[in-house]
Amino acid sequence: MLNEKGLCKILKAAYKGGGYTVMPVVTPAAYGGGRGINEIVINGATWAVRCETCYLPKAAAVQIVEDAGYLPVEAMTICKGEPNQMVMENVAAGRHGILSRQAEGSVAMEKISVIYKERWQLYQTAEGEIAAFDTALLELIDPKCTFLSARLSASGGLGIFTWDDCSAWIAPGRFSSADEERLRFLAGLDWAGQMEDEDATVNMSLFDPDRDVLPVSREG
Repeated sequence: MLNEKGLCKILKAAYKGGGYTVMPVVTPAAYGGGRGINEIVINGATWAVRCETCYLPKAAAVQIVEDAGYLPVEAMTICKGEPNQMVMENVAAGRHGILSRQAEGSVAMEKISVIYKERWQLYQTAEGEIAAFDTALLELIDPKCTFLSARLSASGGLGIFTWDDCSAWIAPGRFSSADEERLRFLAGLDWAGQMEDEDATVNMSLFDPDRDVLPVSREG
C-alpha cells in the first residue's frame, strides 16, 4: 500500500504548487482474458504513483475530491486557483507509457546509510552509481512494506520503487558541480561491504574505558 499520510502531504503541496494530474487507467487482464484492472496514476512534477483504484488510500481519495470537487473518471490536472484541466487521452496514454517503459534496462539499487545535506537519501547501484532522492518524496512509500524493489532507470533520471501492487517513480536530485564531486567521493566508498557486514559499532562506556555498551535502541 501507498503511505497514506505521505501521499496526502505531497498531494496538498502539489495542489498549492504546480498542481498534480490524476489518470484513471484500465490495464488489460493477464493472458488477455476477463475484465481489465482499474488502476489510478497520480503524478506531480517530480513524482508519480500507480496502484489499483481499490487500493488508493481513503484519505488520498478524499483529498482529491476536495481539490477537484469530484473524483475524476478521466485524466485531469488539478491546481489551486485554476479550473480543472482535462488531459487529452493521447497525452495521458503517452505519460503512462513513458512510466511503464522506465523499467526497461533499469538496474537495481540499494539504500545506503547516508542522507546528504539532511534531505537527500542516497541509493547506489552495483556499478557504483549514486542517486539522491528527496526524503519528503520517499514518504510516498509505506515504511512498513517489506518487499520493496528499488531500481534506477537506464538514463539515471528516475528511481522506480515497486512493492505489492503499487509503484512509485521519483526523480533524483540535480546538484551543483561541487556537490556532484562530493557524491562521486561517496560513491567510491565500500557501502556494499558495510551493508553486508554486521554492524559492530558500539558505544564507549562513560566511566569504564574497557567496557562496550550496545546502542540504546538495540539493548534487550
